[in-house]
Amino acid sequence: MRTVLRLCMIVALACAPAFAPSAALAAGGPQVLVLTTGNERQDVADFAVERLQMEARRWNFTLVEGDPEDLADLAGYDAVVFLNTGEGLLDEAQRASLRAFVEGGGGFVATNAAAASEPDWDFYQEMLGATVVTPPSEPRTEQTVGFESGSPITDGLDDLEVTERWYYFDPEPDEEGFTVLARLESEDPVAWSSDEHAVFYASPGGEGDTWGDRDFLQLMRQGIWWAAGERGALVQNTEDAAPSWPYTLTFVLFVVAVAGGGSIAVWRLDRAEAAKAANAPA
Repeated sequence: MRTVLRLCMIVALACAPAFAPSAALAAGGPQVLVLTTGNERQDVADFAVERLQMEARRWNFTLVEGDPEDLADLAGYDAVVFLNTGEGLLDEAQRASLRAFVEGGGGFVATNAAAASEPDWDFYQEMLGATVVTPPSEPRTEQTVGFESGSPITDGLDDLEVTERWYYFDPEPDEEGFTVLARLESEDPVAWSSDEHAVFYASPGGEGDTWGDRDFLQLMRQGIWWAAGERGALVQNTEDAAPSWPYTLTFVLFVVAVAGGGSIAVWRLDRAEAAKAANAPA
């Protein structure tokens, strides 16, 4: 019985981090719905969501993966992200729900191909503030992205080298209704926010290497934070920076190793105690 209890304690200690609530949930941070429906490259979308999940755990917001059907009820969400979404996603009811959400103060963030997701919906084009020229330029080219200061979305960011198939816009965002946050050396805008709604768009994001760049992730997390209506400083949860156990085989192997090693240690301890008891004088 003693052996069973000790083994249970070892397994419980090893698994405790996996079942502890994330710092983002505990802190009650923004709730963010992310859609990748219809994206051109699932590998990039999956990697982008994985990276954003890490950012969410580290910086106090909760990222929930969803589908267009989830737009029917946005109660409880602070922002919606269209991450590289494809064209023609939404039906009329979903459009109406998203419009009511944004006009009611909810945040909207879009990246890369999402600029072309609803070309026939006037409100979507007005909300984003620009019309994308599709398809994007070929081939991929490395460009310098320069950030404008003065916005919490670009706070702490310097120039960034990004290799993408670049989207261009005609018309470009109107400077009277939008704040351009980043430009290429050609002066073409690649990121901006709306002055009327909590809407943020970033043209990069079509390549996995872009999502692997820490500065681009900083841009995205600050854009999500701003769109979600948060005006306080982001506070990092360093103890929650690594992915939780469902995202990595390493943690599972760690639990198995600890449990296996612990059981061997308990077995040896019990054998030693039994031998000591057998050799003790009557």
